[in-house]
Amino acid sequence: ITIIGSEYLGVDKAPGLIINGIRHEDALQLSFADESIDVILSNDVFEHVPDCDKSFSEAFRTLKPGGKLIFTIPFHFTKLQTVKRSDFINGKMIHYLPEIYHGNPIDAEKGSLVFYDYGWDVLDRCRSAGFDQCKVLMYHSYFYGYLGDHFIFVAEKRR
Repeated sequence: ITIIGSEYLGVDKAPGLIINGIRHEDALQLSFADESIDVILSNDVFEHVPDCDKSFSEAFRTLKPGGKLIFTIPFHFTKLQTVKRSDFINGKMIHYLPEIYHGNPIDAEKGSLVFYDYGWDVLDRCRSAGFDQCKVLMYHSYFYGYLGDHFIFVAEKRR
């Protein structure tokens, strides 16, 4: 089994580059070959990508048939539609809503800008990227301290 971890280290870095022992990948242009990966596990990343549809398509491209994209995102289960908070167009940042930043170990001072507030249509977005089966799993554990609503999304590439 080969496990490859990565972080996003900035727009000026080439995908696949190793910097100080950390592999840089950009969800919008992954460095992996077509159909070369069995599973992609992404924890709280897709809300920070300026074009989530392109990033879902990139994940689909790199997954082998039978591969799975397993991801977590902040999910607003009472919303049907995803809301785009910010965009990056022609090299310029545009904010449609007040800026929100989440913690980021690579940039602890500022954090990572949130581009999306996801609703239920995130499953349709995965289907539009080519995934055959898309589902959301909810988990809760008093014992492990998972209180409230936590969600894991699974998108499967069957062909």
